[in-house]
Amino acid sequence: MNIQVRFAEPFWRVVGQRNLEMRMVSESNVRGLLALLCQQYPGISTEMAESTTLLFVNEEEVDMDTILEEGDEVHILWPIAGG
Repeated sequence: MNIQVRFAEPFWRVVGQRNLEMRMVSESNVRGLLALLCQQYPGISTEMAESTTLLFVNEEEVDMDTILEEGDEVHILWPIAGG
């Protein structure tokens, strides 16, 4: 399944873009998505350790165990982030 990931500051600078499409297996959760992102972009885990990271799926705040569905849009941001 395809998941759209949108990064706020400072995450997008680590990835090099604000939006990314990720291919995930069915029944993946947010934890699995973050593990895959940290594997592909190691700097993300460093940034996540600096502050509490907020996670939203389709504009609703979620936790790490939230199951993702085809076409979901995941936003990853710090509590206060500039554009």
